[in-house]
Amino acid sequence: MGILSKLFGCKSKTREKFVEIYSPIDGDIVDLADVPDEAFACRAIGDGVAIVPSENGDVIHSPVDADDMSIFETNHAVSFESREGLEIIVHFGVDTVNLGGKGFERIGKEGSSKIGDKLVRYDLEYLKSNAKSVKTPVIISNMEIVEEIERGSGKVKAGELLMKVKIK
Repeated sequence: MGILSKLFGCKSKTREKFVEIYSPIDGDIVDLADVPDEAFACRAIGDGVAIVPSENGDVIHSPVDADDMSIFETNHAVSFESREGLEIIVHFGVDTVNLGGKGFERIGKEGSSKIGDKLVRYDLEYLKSNAKSVKTPVIISNMEIVEEIERGSGKVKAGELLMKVKIK
């Protein structure tokens, strides 16, 4: 409390902190419960949404400004730590790790990232034929710092607002 607040009894206003997460790919937003993988569907890994990729996209983009971004060895998933401390995972499809990197090409560099940076190119037709599903979870894995998630719905393009997250 500042000196003026102490003298005059003013209460400082607490500012709510929201983090905007943008879509990493083009597609249709669906509930995580629709992902055919129990760990994602029951939110064991974290909470968020999934995206059914559209035919016109082929790149995973950074959904946040991140101080730390890592691309999994098989290029099927990317993890981010936003500047606000949110831990986010973009996991393209289900059981895509089993493809050993086939269908994916790393085009970004690990380290920091900015919203919209191109990170991984994917071959949607190959993945549709060889993966259990192409539904792509975008999840927050450290839900202990999250108070609320406002989720988008319907069609989304890479770079458009996907979720708004209120931090505790």
